[in-house]
Amino acid sequence: MLNSFRHKASDFYGIDIGEAERKDRVASKETVQEMAVLRAISILAVLMVHATSSAVSAETGSSYFGLFSFLNSISMFCVPAFIFLTSFVLFYNYYEQPFTAKNMMTFFKKRFTYILIPYVMISLFYFVYRQVTVDPNLDIGDAALAFAGKLSNGTAYFHLYYVFIGIQLYLLFPFLLLLFQKRPHLAKWAIPIGFAVQWAFYAANRYIFLLSSKGSVSLTYFAPFLLGAFVGIYFDKMKGWLILDRGHWRSGKGYASIALWIVWLGSAAGFSGMWYVTRVTGEWYESVWYEAGYNVFTFSSILVMTQISFLVLKWVSPAFQKLIIDLASLSFGVYLIHPFFLMIYKLYPPDFNPLWEYPLWIAGGYGVSLGCSLLVLLAAYRTVKGAWILFGKVPAKFHGQH
Repeated sequence: MLNSFRHKASDFYGIDIGEAERKDRVASKETVQEMAVLRAISILAVLMVHATSSAVSAETGSSYFGLFSFLNSISMFCVPAFIFLTSFVLFYNYYEQPFTAKNMMTFFKKRFTYILIPYVMISLFYFVYRQVTVDPNLDIGDAALAFAGKLSNGTAYFHLYYVFIGIQLYLLFPFLLLLFQKRPHLAKWAIPIGFAVQWAFYAANRYIFLLSSKGSVSLTYFAPFLLGAFVGIYFDKMKGWLILDRGHWRSGKGYASIALWIVWLGSAAGFSGMWYVTRVTGEWYESVWYEAGYNVFTFSSILVMTQISFLVLKWVSPAFQKLIIDLASLSFGVYLIHPFFLMIYKLYPPDFNPLWEYPLWIAGGYGVSLGCSLLVLLAAYRTVKGAWILFGKVPAKFHGQH
């Protein structure tokens, strides 16, 4: 695929274009609704991972265990997909803008307001809830120190590492943006650079750093992050590879898509199978196999799910498109709050008699966590002016509702 992009730099990013033309190109950028579809798919996958988490940590002898293990493993592309989306949005919107102090100040102000503040507040919410329910007698000073420690590595609750990674990537973004703007030829090699950095960090951590919370370090996800940068920068060129229409097949790009889907299906089977064996037997393979399996599976999943997102908008009705877009706009808030409802739901498991009630209970957790999250978010956005403090930026369609 990279060979098709070996054109002179001005074909992709015009260092030599005039400022007026640059502004016109920035102003005329289309909203890529397909990425909203991918965002919606990704948040649904997040809920699947969390809803099935208890089912894959117990009941290994259940006749349903294979299904739960498969659903859990096959949904693990979600966080790399969100990181890809974060990078895509940033580079798609900023790459052709001039790199100025004003633009960067605006960038950081938005992220501080709608990402960092909600991260701190939602972390405090989960930390206080856990302290009240688990260790209510902890000294205030010790609790403050414990909270500061968890805030510094994204572990105030199990899912908040993703937001912590996002904050790291926002800090890295201006440096990468300036690098790719000044050296456009490096942007063409963003994908192999992403893999190289990610695997270099894996090796360094395995043999030198030995970090127990490697998943909270952004370099762990550098391949999907720079994939997002590449697609965002060259999106006009990339659409021909992502849209599965007649032109795609007639141009010969269909062969690349067939190869991609074969890699995706094979890596999905291998990755989910490896985790099934580990969960059933308790035996672990070398860590490099989990790392490689996860890397190949999630990377190919992002591309396949992006292609599917283009098909979804083409095939579904306008009403269903609206539901998808709405879910995507609420996805950050859903991500932040849904574990709370799932945690409450799992406090009261039934006796599971007959046995088929168990998968229904798991499915119920999925529905409750999604439904309650949406209800709380919609109510908060419509009635509470400061809802963004806890749930992030209020989606545009809800502005002025309170």
